[in-house]
Amino acid sequence: MGALPRRVIITRPIAQAEKWRAQLDAAGIASVLVPLLELRGVSAAEQTRAIKNVVLDFDLYQKAIFVSQNAVDFAMHWLEDYWPQLPVGIEYFAVGETTARHLQQHGIKVSALTAAETGAMNSESLLQAAELQRVDGEKIIIFRGYGGRGHMGEILQARGAKVTYCELYERHLPAEAADNLRGVFTTDLAWQYHNIVALHSGESLQHYQRVLDQLERAASTAELAKRVRLLPLLVPGERVAQLANQAGFRHVHMAENATDVSMLFALRQII
Repeated sequence: MGALPRRVIITRPIAQAEKWRAQLDAAGIASVLVPLLELRGVSAAEQTRAIKNVVLDFDLYQKAIFVSQNAVDFAMHWLEDYWPQLPVGIEYFAVGETTARHLQQHGIKVSALTAAETGAMNSESLLQAAELQRVDGEKIIIFRGYGGRGHMGEILQARGAKVTYCELYERHLPAEAADNLRGVFTTDLAWQYHNIVALHSGESLQHYQRVLDQLERAASTAELAKRVRLLPLLVPGERVAQLANQAGFRHVHMAENATDVSMLFALRQII
């Protein structure tokens, strides 16, 4: 197996996959794209009304935190509609360097940039920033996807802040995901590679499990799904690695975080 050329199964949404795919190509590593996440802006009237109410009051907040580049993209769509000139006096924070860079592309100065540039793609690292230690009485808005982790808000509330979530988008499993994954592995060529499934988030891991379960329930693909389930996984950080281990995956390789640089570095160590 070790002598076979590597091939990465990229599971990121298409819009986020191309840059990393180009880096894999440059490194001489084959890849194939099987998106397991599809991001859609919330559409229910109650959800959009909640976003509008928060955005209209944006000038009342002292700090704004963006948990991902997706949060930046969806949030700026709303903010630019209602605030052609962003209000002054707000400090902007980003979880991870990629998110910080997205904010900067909109002309926004990012506070605690040192924390963002560590490359860590989790809220725990940002919460260590000096600017977020003394927030008693401050109003903080967190831009994120629907149903995201509540850890950051809980910590900030414990420090005395008044936290509001602005939930902008939903994560869905693409309808064609199972067919796409099956198609990748139903050719003889597929098994001429050392295949590695890259999962950039806990949600991607959950969707991967759902797809494998779906394939295992069908008699025609059950054996294929069992074989695919044995493939090594590449995941970011301890939390996702623990989830993968708990789900029964045997070969889990952990990158430091979900940045392209860290994932590629970890990938090189697998073989």
